[in-house]
Amino acid sequence: MTGAAGQDGHYLVARLLAEGCTVHATVRNPARTAELRALPGAESLQVHALDLTDRAGHGDLIASVQPDEFYNLAGHSSISASFGDPAAVWSANADAVQAILEAIRLRSPSTKFYQSSSTDMFGSVPGEAVIHDEGSTLMPQSPYAAAKAAAHLLCGSYRRGFDLRIACGILSNHESRRRPSSFLSRKVVDHVRRLRAAAPAGASLLPPLTVGNLLAERDWGFAPDYVDGIVRIARQIATRAEVSGVAEADVGSNYRDYVLGSGQVHAVWELVDRAFALADLPLRWDRTDPDATNWSASFEETGHLAVEVDRGFIRPSDPASIAADPTRARSELGWVPRPGLDRFLLDMLSNEAENVVREPPQ
Repeated sequence: MTGAAGQDGHYLVARLLAEGCTVHATVRNPARTAELRALPGAESLQVHALDLTDRAGHGDLIASVQPDEFYNLAGHSSISASFGDPAAVWSANADAVQAILEAIRLRSPSTKFYQSSSTDMFGSVPGEAVIHDEGSTLMPQSPYAAAKAAAHLLCGSYRRGFDLRIACGILSNHESRRRPSSFLSRKVVDHVRRLRAAAPAGASLLPPLTVGNLLAERDWGFAPDYVDGIVRIARQIATRAEVSGVAEADVGSNYRDYVLGSGQVHAVWELVDRAFALADLPLRWDRTDPDATNWSASFEETGHLAVEVDRGFIRPSDPASIAADPTRARSELGWVPRPGLDRFLLDMLSNEAENVVREPPQ
């Protein structure tokens, strides 16, 4: 597994160790894996210090281990940062995937390979609403999305051309206490945490939360549910047989990609409102202006300004709404995520979340 120190990697390592698997985890910095090593069953965890772009290192490890399953969860994940260094993003998110695929083809062709794709590959028309499923047209609009799309297409080519057992999971936003600080959910929750620590007297002394487009709608889910979906995708032949009762040959031509999402969208303002409410800091919104950039929220109890819009955070190219259609995963894999905002927000606001080391996946 690559990206074992990231959000999905942590939950996936825990899941596989609980199943009794031996897990080989590649990370850039083994010193940051204390939480993984503390998991139940960690005596079956082997950590390898390997950068994702180390072609030879991953090739040798694949040849040595001959893994039953390979989960590629690593890579650069920031869309905005990808504009600053497109070459580095391409190297990690596209070139590295090709190197791993080639190593599997030549040195461990029986390995099941899971690739972490992204709904950002599909792109959108600015200001419009879109619903993504497995047949959506690829239209990447950032270096990050372009690299992810290239890796996604490579996986399809290797699956068809070499009959390898390869599948991609195309995941919508999924959150947890392990979400890195670069994501909106983490920014909101960290702000609410500071308010909660300062309340009641000090909350009004802190600056308000600043956000971008409050009307933007996204599909948010709970990360552990999505990790369950990842495992189902990797083991889809057996999983589909369990769901349908129909057995298929475990060959590359029978593998397919799946979109994972809750099937529900929520506006940014709803995410913010719910996070404050769960922390016992209810808001009173002023959403009377037709222009959402003039919206704001105040604390219900004190009337002090709590949330305001920073126009600098608004990207005109962003779609108004991005939804994911998980119908195929639901019907074929029996995957049922828990919808709504409360499940992951409560996890992020829990006392246990304070001591979590949140690492980016690469």
